[in-house]
Amino acid sequence: MNMARPPTAEGAALADKSHSPPGPTGGGDVPGEPPIGPSSGGGLTRMTVNLNRQAVQALDVLTDETGLSKTDAVNRALQIYRIVHQMVQGDGGALTVMHSDGSTERVYFV
Repeated sequence: MNMARPPTAEGAALADKSHSPPGPTGGGDVPGEPPIGPSSGGGLTRMTVNLNRQAVQALDVLTDETGLSKTDAVNRALQIYRIVHQMVQGDGGALTVMHSDGSTERVYFV
């Protein structure tokens, strides 16, 4: 899916709202009024996010390679980041990755 980009990718706003229908249980049901608080009944929250050039390029590659919408890619990325953050917090700032050939690599986050 190719969406029109602003004139420059630097500071581009993520505005892929075409794949964000309101949830069946509330939240986001009224256009222009996002739900209040984290327990909004399982609905969606509309946000505007300013992305730097590298993030826009990464998002474009992910959507092209996976076929996901920008909304779905960002949602998944945030969920994965939360998991990685929790793992790193519990292991002294490092994460061990096992490759398909069985080799391992220790990645340090500073």
